[in-house]
Amino acid sequence: MTHQEFSLTRTGRPAWGFICLILLLVGTLYGRCVGREDLPIDLSALEQIPEVRVSSIHNLFSREQLAMAVQGGETGLIIDFSHVRLLLDETSIDPAKIYGYVHAGPYPFEGGETKFSYKRFRISTSLIDGRCLLPVGQFLLTYNSEDWITRGQIVIRFQLFLQTEEKDRFLGLYDIFAAFHQTAEGFAVEPWLLEGPCVNLIESGHPDEILVSFVTNSPVEAAVLLSDGRRFTSNRASDHNVKLTRLKPDTKYQYQVRIGDQWTKFYSFKTAAPRGAYPVVFALCGDSRSGHGGGSRNFMGVNYMTLEKLASLAYQKNAAFFLMDGDLITGYTTSPDDFRMQLYGFKQAMSGFWCERPVYTAMGNHEALLKTYESGGPYPHSIDRWPYDKYSAEAVFAESFHNPKNGPDPSDPRRPTYKESVYSFQYGAAFFVVFNNNYWYGDEPELYGGSPEGYLFDDQMKWIERELEQAEIDPSIQYVFLMAQEPVFPCGGHVNDAMWYDGSNNIRAYVYSHGRLEPEKDGLLEVRNRFARLVAQHRKVAAVFCSDEHSYYRVIIDNVVPVGDPLQDDRNEDGVIAWESDEPASPLKDLGHPVWYLTCGGGGAPYYSEQPTPWNQYWKSREDGKSGYYYSSQENIFIVAAYQNQVSLEVYNPYGELIDSIPNLMTIKNR
Repeated sequence: MTHQEFSLTRTGRPAWGFICLILLLVGTLYGRCVGREDLPIDLSALEQIPEVRVSSIHNLFSREQLAMAVQGGETGLIIDFSHVRLLLDETSIDPAKIYGYVHAGPYPFEGGETKFSYKRFRISTSLIDGRCLLPVGQFLLTYNSEDWITRGQIVIRFQLFLQTEEKDRFLGLYDIFAAFHQTAEGFAVEPWLLEGPCVNLIESGHPDEILVSFVTNSPVEAAVLLSDGRRFTSNRASDHNVKLTRLKPDTKYQYQVRIGDQWTKFYSFKTAAPRGAYPVVFALCGDSRSGHGGGSRNFMGVNYMTLEKLASLAYQKNAAFFLMDGDLITGYTTSPDDFRMQLYGFKQAMSGFWCERPVYTAMGNHEALLKTYESGGPYPHSIDRWPYDKYSAEAVFAESFHNPKNGPDPSDPRRPTYKESVYSFQYGAAFFVVFNNNYWYGDEPELYGGSPEGYLFDDQMKWIERELEQAEIDPSIQYVFLMAQEPVFPCGGHVNDAMWYDGSNNIRAYVYSHGRLEPEKDGLLEVRNRFARLVAQHRKVAAVFCSDEHSYYRVIIDNVVPVGDPLQDDRNEDGVIAWESDEPASPLKDLGHPVWYLTCGGGGAPYYSEQPTPWNQYWKSREDGKSGYYYSSQENIFIVAAYQNQVSLEVYNPYGELIDSIPNLMTIKNR
């Protein structure tokens, strides 16, 4: 073609380049309009406020940045941060100004004799000008606890600071994993596990299969070898999800993972028992986000010190699986990489349990990945990050775990996914319903759209109803447990939100549609009471598990316990039940079976003390009050055991002391 064919002709016909430019402009404008309408929030209102691009970044390095810092060298491994010039909070830095300490040790330590994998550090060195030598050859000589010859697998801990003209900045505490090989030229870094292995989806719906997941520091072929000689391979990749099939139910297997030319230690797992089998023993905990006290209490967004103790206790108590009830991490970040790094810290703390037994996770309010905007106050306006299919908290949560994918679809396809934060599964005679009452978060939904903490949309409520109805008629299911993070009946630390909001029914979700924000029909107390009535209809429900409040408590809710009914108690019709003054809270007299509401929020977050509510004041006023209510601020974990004729609960602190126990959660059904 000649140049003239692309220009305007004398007859006025436009050239193809000009047409393409017009089409591009039209398409861009159309895409913006469609994008606005496709978002169920009032984007035009948000655009009137300056965006706070970076907020509450906890981890300043990504996993990839840390892994790249580990390099081969002549006399050991070289730690070199010269490639890091931009932190996750978008601060530009001179990597030569990074300094601190680097520690290392074999991982898993004494892997040939320990079952619960844990870290132990043996060598330390100073990081100066962003570089140091890590003398890993000592692990083949003086500090060879693993009988290594030329290869080893280690954990590396970085304690990093940044030199500045003013006050030096703490950059964080991070752990990463690596493998090395001694050669004639020195020490080389080999492909190895950055994460895992983790066993997942061990449940009675498919007792003949499980999923083994792990992440490597570079793309590599991998395999899982079973003790019966079978090998399951994974193609060249960094993210590996290996499905093991044709297994025998209720059977223990040993397995190894091959990465390149190296093998892990032998781990074990046990397949799920068939539907209807007993016993079912499991652990539950919540709120493992960072605590006070420094050190590993504030590790990558997680209280590693407490959570690892609780995971070890669950392992020793023979829990077949672990339910983690939200607020796994500190969260509330605007950075997807920081969000992933915090979840990486959580997985490390749980790894000693997870490499042999599955962990099922729920979303908490701290599992928040946000866009933030100036508010004029100490905290910015916050709303779930978009595009929802890629950067919402729900999407990245689903990407980071392997939970069942049998949850509902949102009734409004513009909203984020429910997949892997709303799901159910069966293990033996027990059925578990995990729901999400921290879905599609917005801190000012009436202004911009979104959902407040504690709220449940009608689509999720109907799904819960269907799950409970199906469980009620399934002869293989004897006990039903429900789990979500926000307490249905809070008692200390979150009585001003959760599913109570100090008695306010004015709280609800708002959806932007047809040019305006539309409030959801039901207020939060109506939603809560609908849920309580639904759960009480079903005799098989043994308990509703919650966390969020950093404590342990148990409370029985039945048709005489005052909980608040807006239709009866809101006498002045202001939408709030002033239960401590002239609007006493009423019971829900149409509740069917009594239900235990159990909160297990003692996973390491800062503790909360008890606060008055209608339900706990009712029980505390009775002579037999401890039979229906008990509160403790200790860190805690639940060990639940379901047998043919009873479901027992034992509550322990991280040191193995018994805090409380209930011999049979089902006894109250006979009241």
